[in-house]
Amino acid sequence: MFYTLAIGSGVMRALSVVFDFLAINVVSINTLVFGFLSQWVSFLTTIIIVAVVSIRRISDGRRQSIGYSLDPDFDRLRLLPRKPMTYVIIAGFFAGISTLSYYFLVGSTDASSMLPYGQLVIIYLLMGDLMAEKDSPTVIEIQSLMSILFGVLLIGTTPIGFDFVALLIVLGPMNLSSAMLTYYQRKTKRYEIRPGLRVDALNMRVWSLLVLNSVMSLLMLPMMPANAWQMMAESVIPLFWIMVGSSVTAFLSIVMYIRALGKGSMAVVNSLSAISVVLGIPATLIGNLFIPGGFGDLGSDPFLWTLKILGIMLVMIGIVALQATDIRSLVLVKVKPMTRDLLPDLYDIKGVEKVAALAGGIDYILTIKSRNLAKTRTMILNKVQKVPGIDRIETLVVIREYR
Repeated sequence: MFYTLAIGSGVMRALSVVFDFLAINVVSINTLVFGFLSQWVSFLTTIIIVAVVSIRRISDGRRQSIGYSLDPDFDRLRLLPRKPMTYVIIAGFFAGISTLSYYFLVGSTDASSMLPYGQLVIIYLLMGDLMAEKDSPTVIEIQSLMSILFGVLLIGTTPIGFDFVALLIVLGPMNLSSAMLTYYQRKTKRYEIRPGLRVDALNMRVWSLLVLNSVMSLLMLPMMPANAWQMMAESVIPLFWIMVGSSVTAFLSIVMYIRALGKGSMAVVNSLSAISVVLGIPATLIGNLFIPGGFGDLGSDPFLWTLKILGIMLVMIGIVALQATDIRSLVLVKVKPMTRDLLPDLYDIKGVEKVAALAGGIDYILTIKSRNLAKTRTMILNKVQKVPGIDRIETLVVIREYR
C-alpha cells in the first residue's frame, strides 16, 4: 500500500503538470492569470469532491463515507482540531509560495523540465534530517545530493546557457517552501485525534488549499496585468475541463502523497514519487504528437536534448542511490511487568516506521529504517531504551527481503 500511494502520487503529479502545460499552450494566457484562475477552480472542484465522498453508505454492515476508501481516517468534510489546523495553515502558507514559484516557471519551460525541478526538495529534506539529528552525511548521501543538484542544473540549460533566474527560483522559494510544506503535512497526518484515528488527507487538502490560494492570490494580484479579469472571463470556458482535469489529478496526487507521508519517511516518499521525472519526457513527446506545441516547445538541438536526458538520469540515479542506502532493522522489545501501553510512545520516535504489540516472550516489535547502522544504534535505539518501562531490546538487521 505504501509503495502504491507514493508511486501513484508521482503519476498523478505528472498528469497534473501535463494538464497545466496544455492549458497554457492551447490558449494564449498569462501564466499568473492562469495560475490564479486554475487554483480557485481547483478549490471549488476539491470542495465538490470532498462533499460528494462525505455521503454515507452501508459497507460490511457499517455506515461509512464514500471517502473511507480514499483514506480510512476520513469521515466527512469538517474543520480540524486546533493543533493540526495550525499545522495546515503553516503548510498552506509555504504551499502558496511554492505554487507561485511554479507558475512563474511554467511559462518558460516544458513538462519534461518542470517535473525534475521539484525533486530538488529531497536535498533540503535530507539536510533538514541531518541537522535535526546533529549528524554528518555519509559518502553515499553526499554523492546522491550532488547527483540530484547537477542533474537539475543540466535540465535547466537553455540554448544561451543557464537561466539563472529560473535556477534561483528553483533553488530558493520553490523547493525550500516545498520542504517546509512536506514537513508540516507529515506532522499533520501523524497527529492522533484520538487513539486509532489520525487526521485525514482529504480535509487536509481542502483547508491547506484554501490557505494556499489566499496566500498565492495576495502575492500574485499586484503582479498581474491590468486586463487580468478580462483574460479570466474569456478563458474560463475554453479551459474549464482542462483545469478540472488538472484539479482532480492534483487532488488524487496530494491525497496519496499525504497518506504515504503518514506511513513512511519524507525522503523515501519523495524518492518513490519521483517516478514523475521519468514520465515527463514521454508525456511531453506523446502529447505534442497529438497537439503540436501544446505541451511546451522542446526544440530540436540534439546537444540540449542530450543534456536534458543526462540531467534526468542524474536526478533518478541520485534518488535511487539515496533510497538504496537505507538499512532496515527489526527491534524486539521486552518490557517490565505492569507496564502501560507503549505503542504511541514507541511510534513517535523518529525513525520508527511501524510498531506492533505481540503475545509471547516478546512484547513489541519495531520496524526501523535508517541510512546507516551507526545512526540506528546511536539515534534510534538510545531513544527506545529511554522509554519508561523498557526492560531489554534486541536488534536484528534485515539482510534481504522477498516480497
